[in-house]
Amino acid sequence: MNLEKLEKQVTLLEDIQEIENLQKLYGYYFDYSMFPEVMGLFSENTDSVEVTGHGVFRGKEGARRMYEAMLATKRSGWIFFEIMQSQGVVDIATDGKTATGCWYTPSFECRPFGGAQRQTWQFGIYDNEYIKENGKWYFKKLRWSLIFWTSFESGFLKVPRLTDDLAFPNADASPTAYHPYPSRYHVPFPFKHPVADA
Repeated sequence: MNLEKLEKQVTLLEDIQEIENLQKLYGYYFDYSMFPEVMGLFSENTDSVEVTGHGVFRGKEGARRMYEAMLATKRSGWIFFEIMQSQGVVDIATDGKTATGCWYTPSFECRPFGGAQRQTWQFGIYDNEYIKENGKWYFKKLRWSLIFWTSFESGFLKVPRLTDDLAFPNADASPTAYHPYPSRYHVPFPFKHPVADA
């Protein structure tokens, strides 16, 4: 391997690690409702943000509206929320300026629901796009697809969704694809097969 190829390989690995760190930082900031820190991870040229059935929020201003509704407002009785991000696959474009990433996200929370504090399980998939600007990676497009949202007591086989009333009134558009369990919908992989598509 010559020096030029070696430098490209090092840059590729550094880019993947930076995107993985970006995604993990998002998880920590989101879990602790750190609104300004979450917004600082998004490009000024953000395409859109879409979380479960809340709808599509376009541009960084749209992202700001959605996260303000979710994070910036104090939630009475809020106790705990954690998203675990696992099995991430990052795919860097050949020009090194954009990338995609896919992550499984089991999570659990405790919050008011139906007039009482409830413990709930969630599971979903992040299917994100990233952009490199001035040497740093940012979110360009974030989409989280809910697979199930259920109580600890019931489980997702009995109660796959605690409510269907997920729409945010200030969204710019309806969800692009919202098909939770038991729809058998498969969120398309953003990456290529390393052998079949090589």
